[in-house]
Amino acid sequence: MKKIISLAVAMAFAGACGVASAGTVTFETFGPGIYSNGDLLVDGQQTLTVRGQGGFDGATLDGSDPTACFIGVCPVGNSSIYYAGLNDGAVSFGLSGSLFNLTSVDFGFILPAPAEVFGPVGQLIVTGNDGTSVSQDFGLQNGNGDFAFARFDFAGAFAMGRFTEATFSACLYTGNGNECVNPAGNQAQFAIDNITFVPEPGSLPLVALSLVGMLAASRRRKSA
Repeated sequence: MKKIISLAVAMAFAGACGVASAGTVTFETFGPGIYSNGDLLVDGQQTLTVRGQGGFDGATLDGSDPTACFIGVCPVGNSSIYYAGLNDGAVSFGLSGSLFNLTSVDFGFILPAPAEVFGPVGQLIVTGNDGTSVSQDFGLQNGNGDFAFARFDFAGAFAMGRFTEATFSACLYTGNGNECVNPAGNQAQFAIDNITFVPEPGSLPLVALSLVGMLAASRRRKSA
């Protein structure tokens, strides 16, 4: 009996560790490209769905190529492939219907045209399929007039949420700065990279743990 229980515990632990290890969406496998509403970017179980108006809604850009950002002024500080949400568009991430937690994402603002901006421009918004959402202000322009990539670490209730899909979008502050809106005249744009997530543990660990409970209960009854 002890050997069976030990085996079940080992199965549960190994399954949980194997399935629940963190993953990262890096966009490196996609290469540069242009996308519109409904287009899919698929890498194994990782699926990204472009959301927008059916026009020029997104792109994957090479941060190491100085000519890659032809759609405005892209954020600095990232020399890899990243995703650009354009013209008030968004992008949704999922794991083939499996549940996951979100941990963090690298993000920055894409300025539609060269300009000097005074104060915060808007926010990145992340919304789970259950309706919960979090947002974070884009950073300010540096001395060269560039926005930069920053890390958004999720916390609190949102970090504990389990989603089948999470959508990344942006909003822009209105003139008085009291409201962040989208649609925003096709100027709510963002860049994201390195979406880190933790998949929900699969059914094998749960079955193994259930077996542990049943065996332990049976043993107690026999000992009584």
